[in-house]
Amino acid sequence: MAFEVSIIGNPNVGKTSIFNLLTGTKQYVANWPGVTVEKKIGSYKFQNHEFRLIDLPGIYTLSAQSEDERVARDYFLNEAPDAIVVVADALNLERSMFLLMQLIEMNKPVILAINSIDEAEEKGKIINPEIISKTLNIPVVLTSAKKVKGITKLLQEIHKVSENTKNIRFELNYTKNINDFIYSFKNKISKYHEYNSYTSSWLAVNFIEFSGENFNYPKELLNSLKKEFNLKNLKEEYNNWKFNFISSLIKDCIVSNGRTWSTRDILDHVLTHRVLGLMIYVLALFLVFSLTFNVAAPLSDLMDLAISWLSDLTRNFIKIPWLSSLISDGIIGGVGGVLVFIPQIFALFFFMGFLEETGYLPRAAFLVDKLVRKFGLSGRSFMSIILGFGCSVPAIMSTKTISNKKERLSLILSIPFASCSARLPVYVVLISAFFSKHAAEVMLLLYSSSILLVLISAKILQVFVTQSKDIPFTIELPRFRMPTMKNLTFYTWHKGKHFLEKAGGIILIASIFIWFLSYFPNNGVDINKSFAASIGRFFEPVTLHLGWNWITNTALLFGVAAKEVVVSTYTTLLNSNSETLTNSLSAILTPRSAISLLFFILGYVPCFATLGTIKAETNSYKWPIFAFFYTTIVAYILANFVYFVGGMIL
Repeated sequence: MAFEVSIIGNPNVGKTSIFNLLTGTKQYVANWPGVTVEKKIGSYKFQNHEFRLIDLPGIYTLSAQSEDERVARDYFLNEAPDAIVVVADALNLERSMFLLMQLIEMNKPVILAINSIDEAEEKGKIINPEIISKTLNIPVVLTSAKKVKGITKLLQEIHKVSENTKNIRFELNYTKNINDFIYSFKNKISKYHEYNSYTSSWLAVNFIEFSGENFNYPKELLNSLKKEFNLKNLKEEYNNWKFNFISSLIKDCIVSNGRTWSTRDILDHVLTHRVLGLMIYVLALFLVFSLTFNVAAPLSDLMDLAISWLSDLTRNFIKIPWLSSLISDGIIGGVGGVLVFIPQIFALFFFMGFLEETGYLPRAAFLVDKLVRKFGLSGRSFMSIILGFGCSVPAIMSTKTISNKKERLSLILSIPFASCSARLPVYVVLISAFFSKHAAEVMLLLYSSSILLVLISAKILQVFVTQSKDIPFTIELPRFRMPTMKNLTFYTWHKGKHFLEKAGGIILIASIFIWFLSYFPNNGVDINKSFAASIGRFFEPVTLHLGWNWITNTALLFGVAAKEVVVSTYTTLLNSNSETLTNSLSAILTPRSAISLLFFILGYVPCFATLGTIKAETNSYKWPIFAFFYTTIVAYILANFVYFVGGMIL
């Protein structure tokens, strides 16, 4: 049976990097907090022993206020790992010690891995791990996930723990009042057998620290404790004791603090300036969108030529009319019409990855915290919105880190308005056809509008959600780091590969289905009398005033499955490739109708995967059903507003 080891620590201390090194896997790693929001499992073999490794969400305490803290707390209470590796940040060691102390108080076999020791040494900071080890009676290892230092030593220490069946508990030297409470609590709790599975001394300490809010203690017990002890003063005494104990330990183990000021610190002050920082953030996004168009355009043109050549070759080779049309127009044309935008999608992820890997995006969240609080959200929510630029599914899952239930639910239902990468091919097609001279500006307008739409939506929805406790936004800003090409390449592939998977799955199926509807019942003689035309015309009474005919309506309808399908539908129905599609679109849309269409696509109907994630995160079918109709209505209202305003400008 495999020896189970859990790995935990504060957000952004390198847990997942160490997990990847130990298991040989490639879990996504980012230079910002909250990447891991649920358990991840891996395994490895060391000295003929099997080990099972659990990567838990990054948390600061076991208070279980947020969903990610609850995942970690419940795991330790219910699944009892054989050993725990606590990953700490060498440059902010004191912060990690509070979580370490909680796990020691739970009587768990703990190994402390002090990570990023290379960065500490660069700043002249020297840590003596022996002092921590002897004081707490636990193994302590200095590691650097970036430079793969100390990993073998960590493996050896885990192996030693696996062979030592004796659990040696370190008795913390509390104050007399705290010890008296622990003794009294242990005697009282012994009467209640439902708590026998927990260590009674840990329950006592947990009660002092968190008032027993997660254990539903009997009123009889609570009343007895309140009569015997001043719980408020006791909690204050306990917190003071823990703070002094940790401060003293850290002071003793740090031989040299090194430099306290650097060029990175100066840069940090500039980028987090409340005015200049926001201007830099807007400029950074503009540069990202501008580079996405300019760098990727030549590659897209080459791919378009290749797909057009393959389509013509197939059409000339296959003599059966319907089969030739299916393969060349339906499959190659439909799927290829989306694949030509791979360069833009991967370019966008590459440049966004650069901002993320440097640690800039969490600073953006810090900058806008005060602003987004006016909409009932926090900077932590803003990080989920930014994550939504890639895909709404992980963005919604990342809301587990939000403790406020009201904020979390409103954000889950509003994140579909964040402009995900699936919309990018549609943006590129329409912008290239109508706004090519101002491509970056229009793209920035769309992404900025999507953020504003999320904020307004969250504010409106919170009116209908039960009020819950407001939790202040706290975030440990990650250090600035120059991204490596290896990390950027992995980041880009990790984010973009699902686009290729969709091309071979739902986009392929949708393309074949759309071809069928456009080819029959008259065998492709007149597409205006096809099934697709009949479906699209059904919606024309509510779209013709926006300049959208049946072709656009049909494209939008099939875009419900996946937004990229809008492009493949246009390609099939207009019988165009990427190069001629822009001209074909100019024949059925005006700039005014195109800009309103862009804003409708920005907001309407989350894809099936997003709706499924909303169901999973809310544990209710009513919210994905609500999201389906809510986003469509909002998008339709927005499209009409933009069409009206666009008529005065364009």
